[in-house]
Amino acid sequence: MAEPEQKARKGVSQNQNRKRLLLIALLAIFLSPVIGAWLWTPDSFRNQGELIEPPRPLVSVPMVSPDGALVELKTLLGKWTFVYFIGGTCDSVCRQTADSLERVRLSQGKNARRLRVLAIVLSPTQLSAASQLRLDTPETIVLGVSAEEKRRLVSQFSLGSDAPTDGKPRIYLVDPLGNLMMSYPVDADPSDLRKDIGRLLRASRVG
Repeated sequence: MAEPEQKARKGVSQNQNRKRLLLIALLAIFLSPVIGAWLWTPDSFRNQGELIEPPRPLVSVPMVSPDGALVELKTLLGKWTFVYFIGGTCDSVCRQTADSLERVRLSQGKNARRLRVLAIVLSPTQLSAASQLRLDTPETIVLGVSAEEKRRLVSQFSLGSDAPTDGKPRIYLVDPLGNLMMSYPVDADPSDLRKDIGRLLRASRVG
């Protein structure tokens, strides 16, 4: 075979290999949050958090902000989000939860901007009850849900016999794509949540 032809074939082969490697790299970048979520196993949370398998896609539900504006759940996508529910007044447990989650968020340093905390009041008429919460942790997003939408929203966060309305408050973790991934008891050790979300933020390239 003539040398020019060999060089041409070698060049084509190298170009094809580069294209394959580029495709693999792009797939890795795109799928890394999903792969990271599925491959990551919370050994340190064996007695604390519950990994939801498979991750549960959330359906958007309209909610109400304290100023009366309508906010769709889907508009909050794009960041890792800790979610917890407020059934009535924001008591000491509620305020402690908000404070702990905000500290967990800030502990992530430059990655803190990739994480948010969302408190959902299970009645828009009770939003005023969370006014002190908004003063104490102004970065926490506080929204209310109407009676009509309450059941649809709550059912998406119900795990087995546990639901946000059964008097057993929990903390939920939603990924930037809108999938419910993890659930924790409200009294989970903040240091466990800190290590856990830090691992996910390092593994994920979205949010």
